[in-house]
Amino acid sequence: MLKRAEGDGEGFIVIDDLVDTGGTAVAIREMYPKAHFVTIFAKPAGRPLVDDYVIDIPQNTWIEQPWDMGVVFVPPISGR
Repeated sequence: MLKRAEGDGEGFIVIDDLVDTGGTAVAIREMYPKAHFVTIFAKPAGRPLVDDYVIDIPQNTWIEQPWDMGVVFVPPISGR
């Protein structure tokens, strides 16, 4: 978070990619107790801390996020 928003979170929706052990979720709940907190992926330990999620995943599953993959730029074939 770059700058804390004013208020208790009423009317906010906070979206995160994953809730795992719940560390981030606890911090969000403390800062914005009335915010609606949503994640794409939810592991069992963090599920009770979010309002909604899209996909259940086991606690011991690692999610490969694009920013974790070391993707490198490859120039287009055309124009070479």
